[in-house]
Amino acid sequence: MRNWGFWARDRFHGSPVQRHCQDIETRQTSARPSTDLLEGILGFAVEHAPFYAPFKGFGSLQDFPVINKNVIKANYDGFRSNAFPGVRLHSMHTSGSTGTPFAVLQDPDKRRRVQAEVIFFGQKAGYKLGDRFVYTRVWTDLNRKSRASALRDNMIPVDISSMDDAHMESLRSLLKRDKSLKGMLGYPSTYGPLAWYLERMGDQPGDFHLETIIAISEKLPPPTRESLRARFGCNVVARYSNQENGVLAQQCLHHDEYHLNTASYAFEFLQLDSDLPAAVGEPARMVVTDLFNRAMPMIRYDTGDVVIRQAASACGWATETLSDIEGRREDFIYDTQDRLLSPSVPGLYFWGFTQLKQIQFIQEGKGQYRIVLNGASEHYRDQAFIDLAKGFLGEDAAVSVSHVDEIPMLASGKFKAIMSLYKPAAEPPALAAASK
Repeated sequence: MRNWGFWARDRFHGSPVQRHCQDIETRQTSARPSTDLLEGILGFAVEHAPFYAPFKGFGSLQDFPVINKNVIKANYDGFRSNAFPGVRLHSMHTSGSTGTPFAVLQDPDKRRRVQAEVIFFGQKAGYKLGDRFVYTRVWTDLNRKSRASALRDNMIPVDISSMDDAHMESLRSLLKRDKSLKGMLGYPSTYGPLAWYLERMGDQPGDFHLETIIAISEKLPPPTRESLRARFGCNVVARYSNQENGVLAQQCLHHDEYHLNTASYAFEFLQLDSDLPAAVGEPARMVVTDLFNRAMPMIRYDTGDVVIRQAASACGWATETLSDIEGRREDFIYDTQDRLLSPSVPGLYFWGFTQLKQIQFIQEGKGQYRIVLNGASEHYRDQAFIDLAKGFLGEDAAVSVSHVDEIPMLASGKFKAIMSLYKPAAEPPALAAASK
């Protein structure tokens, strides 16, 4: 019924979302760069956004500067387009979990494009528009859905401010009881403790009715993905998206790679210490040009994430793909010799501690580290964590271990598994700029 109602409303308004869905399908299937859209947004930006006016004589995308949140905040009015006088624009606010909160304006057509992205990639994951789903996150007065809004979206909001056994049991009971639930949306930091709890309870796929689980905003660790598959017996994918733009990529159903949304964005992969192109297979800064936001054009926007591009898709869907999304640059850590390490490294070393509820790795200074554990004291020795950590940090690393009943989340509902409070004096320029 909700599926029919949505498309009926869309047809009443001329079917704009349906046209966007069809366009995304066509462009993603063809696997050709959206050159026409790129030329269109570049030409629009230099005519209508004051910040880009000096680049009217551009010859290519690379003639434009690489920007980030700080540049936009410092030149906010310059990024605002003059093409929408009197038009109500949508304001998308970032949570500020990276230390740089800001708002991006989006015009009505951009909003419809994002809707179409969510629908298209949801279908790719096996979720059908209108199906009943659970949305797990920290719900506050700032983001809480009204009862009418939740009913319209067929959504059950579940607050995960606390992830103790009582809250996990409440979510478990809901997922078992409501046979109409087909999807679950949430952060990987919620899914890890949930999967661990369900495993402890001995639950099997036949106990649930979910068809699709989508992880958002954070990296979904492979062990968590496999554990969710084992507990629920359904599709499990990670969606790479942000508030500023929309759905940038989504994990393949059958492999670990991420399929890029080249229908809506132009992607560049730049070296960590310069604006030169990075080679396939090496860590790179993800730089995005939004092909649809004309209210606030974002050309060559550095997302703050480090990714690894691969040469070809493994599944046969001939899109551009990423082999990994390593994390935010400000969360990169350094060994005792100040050599840069990926934030993925601690997780790879600590995979074997399957009885853990939560683990957080913090670099507090040069050669100084702390491992925060929830649920370890009854199962593991502290020294086991220290020995493993020294394996990738250096034998001279000063590693401490602390135990807590629960590791708190950020106000956004995200959980930072890796935190770096240290920046070496010789930090690569691109990393230093991103962390300011």
